[in-house]
Amino acid sequence: MIKKRIYFWTYSKYISKPVIADVILNTGVKINILKAKVEPQEAFLILEIIGDEEVVNKALEYLSKYGELEEIKDIIKRDEERCVHCGCCVTQCPFDVIYVSEDYSIEFDKDKCVGCKNCVKACPFKALKVLE
Repeated sequence: MIKKRIYFWTYSKYISKPVIADVILNTGVKINILKAKVEPQEAFLILEIIGDEEVVNKALEYLSKYGELEEIKDIIKRDEERCVHCGCCVTQCPFDVIYVSEDYSIEFDKDKCVGCKNCVKACPFKALKVLE
């Protein structure tokens, strides 16, 4: 399983095509769309691609025909100097990305993050940022 961001420019002939369905049908890969954003100048999807290495590589090659692929390392970033581990973000996360550890500090399971920004909105210290 890997996460990738694919950018489509809205003037692209592919923006109104069933690209993800096409990739799934032609490669057999499983894809979760974690986030989708469409703006006047560009559009992107954050995808979780699931399958064995050969199938995933085939899907990535197929996807690269439709837009620019970018690897996603981290979606959420915390400013350690601003964060006071108050926990406001924990209750707002619908994906259980953020949790309280045994020592009562706030921890993140960044692999689960989809960039919904609920935590960013909840943080009174503006210590969280979602990378786009």
